[in-house]
Amino acid sequence: MRDLTQSVSRQSFSVIVATALIACWSARAEDDAFWSAHVEPLLKERCLECHNPTKSKSGLDITSLQSMLKGGDRGAAVLPGRPVESNLYTFLSAGADPHMPPKRQLTEEQAGIIKTWIERLGATQSKTAAGSNSPSAASTSTTVKPSKPIWVPPARLAAPRVIDQYIELGLKARGEQPTPPADDNAFVRRVYLDLVGRIPTDAERRLFHADRSRKRREHLVDQLLASPEHPRHLRDLFDVVLMGRHGAEFEKKRESNQWYSFLESGFAQNRPWNELVRDLVVARPTSAKERGAVWFLYERQNNPQAMAEAVAPIVFGVQIKCAQCHDHMVAREIKQAHYWGMVAAFNRSKNVDSHTGLGIAESAVGGFSSFANLKKESQPAYLTFFNGQRVEEPWPAEGEKEIDSPEKYQVAPPKEKERPQAPSVPKFSRREALADAVTRENPMLARAFVTRLWATLMGRGIVHPVDLMDSKHPPSHPELLDWLARDFETSGYDIRRLIRNLVLTKTYQRDSRKLPVANTRKTPKNRQEPAIGESFTRALEKPLSAEQLFRSLILATGNNPGSDGKICQHSEAELRHAFVRQFPDLFAPEYNATLQQAMFLSNSTVFDRLLEPSNNNLAVRLATLPNPEAQVNAAFWTVFGRAPHADELQVSAEFLRSSTTNPRLKQFLWALLTSAEFQVNH
Repeated sequence: MRDLTQSVSRQSFSVIVATALIACWSARAEDDAFWSAHVEPLLKERCLECHNPTKSKSGLDITSLQSMLKGGDRGAAVLPGRPVESNLYTFLSAGADPHMPPKRQLTEEQAGIIKTWIERLGATQSKTAAGSNSPSAASTSTTVKPSKPIWVPPARLAAPRVIDQYIELGLKARGEQPTPPADDNAFVRRVYLDLVGRIPTDAERRLFHADRSRKRREHLVDQLLASPEHPRHLRDLFDVVLMGRHGAEFEKKRESNQWYSFLESGFAQNRPWNELVRDLVVARPTSAKERGAVWFLYERQNNPQAMAEAVAPIVFGVQIKCAQCHDHMVAREIKQAHYWGMVAAFNRSKNVDSHTGLGIAESAVGGFSSFANLKKESQPAYLTFFNGQRVEEPWPAEGEKEIDSPEKYQVAPPKEKERPQAPSVPKFSRREALADAVTRENPMLARAFVTRLWATLMGRGIVHPVDLMDSKHPPSHPELLDWLARDFETSGYDIRRLIRNLVLTKTYQRDSRKLPVANTRKTPKNRQEPAIGESFTRALEKPLSAEQLFRSLILATGNNPGSDGKICQHSEAELRHAFVRQFPDLFAPEYNATLQQAMFLSNSTVFDRLLEPSNNNLAVRLATLPNPEAQVNAAFWTVFGRAPHADELQVSAEFLRSSTTNPRLKQFLWALLTSAEFQVNH
């Protein structure tokens, strides 16, 4: 009886915790929706021109709640819960002095929106983060997170279950119902594409089904993570993330300068992410395996701004380009000083060709520069970074001329016109100082990686887009993101462990098909519909990358390299480049197929040759089968990894039966391989 009472008590406590968390999230979601849908657009249209971080007429900036609470020359613009005492509302009245906005006054209904918002602030906020120095405190959100977490995951709860619990609490808060798990065939196709970058073979699929244990999905995940194809797939992914796509010539240079081998070996060894990032920023390899890290900065061709703009999304999860000329107009926490502080970290660096190979030399002197804002006010570019860290460095006095000397270096630069033995290394290195600041005690590094990897596997980031982790783009599941980042950091930035935890969740393994309308709960009228996919009620369809599509097409059509190493008269590199040119996007905020892609799949001789009968490929094998039904079944299993539905079998067989010539079979294969089902991971 005592055990039963304790069990009931624990269950009751769990219900109370879940209910409290749902209520908290619901209130926050409703207030954020009201701000985003009604208040922010109104202020942006009528008030932002004069009251922004750059202009701030009367000392007032209205780009965020925090800046309005701080106020301007007349004090706070907003007093939560007290609209008749808040300047933001009272100055809208017809008899007010001043009457704002001066040119286009708000209607009574619009002023009522401001009043309602201020009233709601008082009901949902007991305090704000206005005095916080944390970048995350400068949010446009009208609410703040509770000072204490409402749900703390039990210490022994497996990571996948923790992740699922956070997602399920969010679903309950939104009144949404998740889809059931995907069937085994869909799961196998999905996880092969996500972990090794291609669809499974028939033999691999049969081997999975032969495993009768309850943990066969877990066994498959572990097998794929240990496969040599896994680091190759991550290499393809992070080459685009870190370097972008710039064409075949750039790829040849990356190959010859060991950039690809650096990435692939790093992922194969499961090196900690913070170590890999440090290698990229410092660019001083200590072993032959690390030589390729130099190419990350070297390809930027002595452009410190390009270097800074490439590093910021990796280490902070934000784009800083908008802060080049002024503080960010919307994401107030991104300062112009952060942009030029990052640039200063690289403006002593220079590409060199030394006796030890290509490298990035660094000077011990120079690089003391200033920047001007839109008011033409000049400020020194100190080593100040977005995460709040600042590196102290003595500046020369005005008019003082710096003198360079070998005593200032660990590895001194060569004499003029001499080829260096090795890239110069100063005793005080700005790049090393930046690397320390962003790879040690920098929680943003883990948050940026986690949300990017989540987007890769789930189809959408917890922050969307993934490289805009600023106050304008709050996370859909802030508590989950916090937990994932802490867990990743405390694991020693273990990439493979993070991937394993994510793909073993129920969230990842859900069916991608929407539930019938009758099975879903209706969203309350006073709550804004969530953005597509942000609730993770189902698996989101993800367009295949060029590399995934290329490898999957080669495998599905059965076109193996010949004795000359070519596939259908083309080298593997030529085929890959053909697909990269047409399908370059990765992490596109919104995916849209293009006319060029349709024309490529319809008219390209490169694609057409993959469908021609050759060397016992799929077209040859299908032609030997006894009847159209057998051909349709074999084609569906090979291309889609599933059996055809009854109507698909009937229509396809009738199409093939209408003509016994090869073009019909080729057209049938073309229809399967160019379908949405093949070209997305679902």
